Amino acid sequence: MKQLIFLGAILFLFSCSNEDPNALIDPSDPDAISEVLITPDGSSDNSGDPPDTSISSQAPEAINSTPSVLSSNGSTAPLNFRYNNVNGNLGGCFVQVDGAGNFFDVPYNGTSGESGSLAVPLGIPTNVDEGEFCINFCVYDRNGLVSNVVSTCVTVLRLGTGALQISLSWDTPTDQDLYVTDPSTTTIYYANEFSPTGGQLDRDDTDGFGPENIFWIEEAPDGEYSVEVDDFENTTTPNTFYITVSGPNQSRNFSGTTQNGSRVSVATFRKQGDDLFF
Repeated sequence: MKQLIFLGAILFLFSCSNEDPNALIDPSDPDAISEVLITPDGSSDNSGDPPDTSISSQAPEAINSTPSVLSSNGSTAPLNFRYNNVNGNLGGCFVQVDGAGNFFDVPYNGTSGESGSLAVPLGIPTNVDEGEFCINFCVYDRNGLVSNVVSTCVTVLRLGTGALQISLSWDTPTDQDLYVTDPSTTTIYYANEFSPTGGQLDRDDTDGFGPENIFWIEEAPDGEYSVEVDDFENTTTPNTFYITVSGPNQSRNFSGTTQNGSRVSVATFRKQGDDLFF
């Protein structure tokens, strides 16, 4: 069974797309949250609803792996699904916020196989308030046949953000840990939640999916930062993780895997004023 991830290694985006960057977006407003969600690279935004499920025994089948996900502002929500009965290759998937007047077409250009699993990471900008929204999802093959629709609901926590925010999420019910070393050489993580520079860890998740979050409200020091992810649970199977680094004017995503207790170096960047250089 294959694991497919609809995400490039690095994706650069602006973090706030509404007119007033200080106004919080209500995730229970389908059109408002759909307007700002960060979808995988190559996605297209379309008005209306996705094509209907194909009435055919040859149509692919979508299966919900995680009916609910906990995420936060400034984080990436890992949505996990499975598929069966694909003839040839997957063409991609359709993703729609329940109740929204638009949907996203996320193409897949590789080799999929008849069955497998899908990870569709959705970025949640820093200016999204706490609340909940649900995602409707289906897959389609390269013959144009469309699967049934399954749904996952995302509960958004309102975690710390500001001058700098670094969030971690992952796709397994395991304990993964976020480490950030700031320009003072202080490493912030679960056993050292505060830095003299003002950085702090405000959420440590020990039983799966995240998010974990380290942030500076204001005056994050200029200089070099390094970000790492540690497989605290020492798992025998791989864990796909997603890191989101957000500054005042930009956001950047990274993905990778941990396994067998590995501690993975994810990114090193330099902060200078309001700008981040990767």
